Amino acid sequence: MDIITDLEKLQVAAEPLEFLTEKGVEKEEGEAIIKQLKEVLDTNKTIVAIAAPQIGINKRIFCMRFNDQIKTFINPVVTKKLNYVIQPETFSSMPGKEILITRPEEITVVYYTDEFKYEENKLLGIAARVFDQHVQLLDGITPDALGLVSDIEEDGTLWDLTEDEMKEVTEIYKKYINAKTKALEAEIKGNPELEKKYRELQFTEKVITGHANIVGKDMSKAAQAAAAMSLKKADQANKAANRIQVARVANKSRKYKGKRK
Repeated sequence: MDIITDLEKLQVAAEPLEFLTEKGVEKEEGEAIIKQLKEVLDTNKTIVAIAAPQIGINKRIFCMRFNDQIKTFINPVVTKKLNYVIQPETFSSMPGKEILITRPEEITVVYYTDEFKYEENKLLGIAARVFDQHVQLLDGITPDALGLVSDIEEDGTLWDLTEDEMKEVTEIYKKYINAKTKALEAEIKGNPELEKKYRELQFTEKVITGHANIVGKDMSKAAQAAAAMSLKKADQANKAANRIQVARVANKSRKYKGKRK
């Protein structure tokens, strides 16, 4: 099975897998997708993870290789990110390319397993970075949108750079991201709808990274209600989510079908 390399086709937010209905757990569609994803990883031993959109299925599900095991993550959500680092990474839909990008070294996540059971976990290191990459992909964000892309054949692998050379490349990356951020801010400025969504995204990002509290003793009921509403809207827009929403994931999943009609 071919992996999609046309990045424009991947820049669409995937739909949650609606396996929990009024009739109970309906596994057939999920099992079929999982089988296809695992076949891709079994065939391509160098690939660490693969998401359903990469094989033409617009569902929030991906599989990742852990040593000799392949684990499945259905409707995954990252609830917290810590300890960001700038490092090169590869992406199976961008063969021959490396992307210098910022990723968290520690994340807290929730998801359903291939047995359709709800789990919460903490991931570290490479597992955290790969998980973050594929959850962003399920949100329609490919690595090239956030990182500096280089050609391995023409430029060599970034992992071979000396410490001083990596510092130089990192500075180039930072200038690139700053320029891109300014361009996005200019596009957002003056567009009320975009400005609103941008503020929601900033708010949820602060919550996820631990730089803001949602509900505390020092917050009024009105402020708590406003925070909850902001988070609800951000989630509906397939932005980030936080622990308040995640605590209700199991219950909300049973209502996906009705809510998304």
